[in-house]
Amino acid sequence: MKVKDVMARAIIKVGPSTGIRKIYDIFCEKNISGVPVVDGENRLLGMVTKTELLEVLVPDYFDMVDEFLFIDDFGALEERLESIPNLELFIAEDLMVRDIITINENASLMKAPALMNKYRIRRIPVVDPDKKLVGVITRMDLCRALFNGGLS
Repeated sequence: MKVKDVMARAIIKVGPSTGIRKIYDIFCEKNISGVPVVDGENRLLGMVTKTELLEVLVPDYFDMVDEFLFIDDFGALEERLESIPNLELFIAEDLMVRDIITINENASLMKAPALMNKYRIRRIPVVDPDKKLVGVITRMDLCRALFNGGLS
């Protein structure tokens, strides 16, 4: 079985100039946690996930502190959130992760969980030989294939 036999073809995607608020709205409306970013020719440029949205809102010093649950008063952080400039200044091109793991549509299906496990990712954009986005494969897609006997 190949990746193309299991992947989702109806892809929710955004362009590089899509604003952060629109991306957030897509996540909420579609109940997803990541979107591919593509150019006008459907070439994959990167991915934006909830992690990238939070990085805009949460200060960098959380990266330096392993355990911050001892903090009782987040007043300074809350003040910072209130003073963030117009969120519309942030667009997909600024937020997206550019160095992403992809998989070819003709790859063996078993390569997908191996990549997901190795890189600790939940979804993999599927590309054709020209690096154009043709689908996305998620952990749920793999579960469906396994539980519905797609590998036997």
